[in-house]
Amino acid sequence: MQIREAILDDLGHVTAVCDASGRTRWTSEMIATKNDRVVLVAVTQGEVVGVAKTHLHPDPEGSSPAGHYLGGVVVAPGFRRRGVGSALTRARLEWIWSRASTAYYYTNEHNTASIRMHETLNFQPVARFSEIRGVTADDGRSELILFEASR
Repeated sequence: MQIREAILDDLGHVTAVCDASGRTRWTSEMIATKNDRVVLVAVTQGEVVGVAKTHLHPDPEGSSPAGHYLGGVVVAPGFRRRGVGSALTRARLEWIWSRASTAYYYTNEHNTASIRMHETLNFQPVARFSEIRGVTADDGRSELILFEASR
């Protein structure tokens, strides 16, 4: 498996991964190269099987801190539980570590697969919210957990 930065030509493949996963399609704006974030794809035998991104939030918002956040990860159903999400996350963390000493991520309190994977990467829960940066979980019926990791 190869992890590399996404290019606009990957959009069709990223769309296919999103569709197969039942997730909202990513747009060209979401995978476009920018200085303050990275978008990565996982490629196996020439096929894009996963995509992941980071976000920079330069200012605190409410109780959520400013900083680099791990954003969405989408892995094609046939490639889940094979280390694709972990590889994409480790690569994003390396990108963040070259810029900052702290990384953040948040997830739905019921997303145990994500929580377990991030705990193996030394993420620790730091707060619980009903909403973080405009995002709610389960239409507000669940909480979001904010995690932090330091280099």
